[in-house]
Amino acid sequence: MGIDSIGKFIRKKRKEKGYTQEEFAKMMGISRYTLYKIEKGQLGEVSFIKIWNALRLLGYDICIERHNPFANPDWNEFEE
Repeated sequence: MGIDSIGKFIRKKRKEKGYTQEEFAKMMGISRYTLYKIEKGQLGEVSFIKIWNALRLLGYDICIERHNPFANPDWNEFEE
C-alpha cells in the first residue's frame, strides 16, 4: 500500500465528516497545500506522525496486523 492509497482514504473520510481541506489542515497543524498533496499521494516523504494524526482526527487508528494494517474494513477499497 502506498501513500496514494492512504491519501485517498483520508480524503474520503475527511469529506464524510464534512471538513474542508482548510479546516482539516488547520486541525492537523499543516498547510492546506500539504494536505492536498497528502490526499493526492504526491508527497515523497510524509512523516508517520502526520499520517497517524490525520487518521486519528478522523476516528481511525493504525494497528499492526499482517493482512489488515488499518483497524477498519473501510480501508479495503483503497488497497492497491
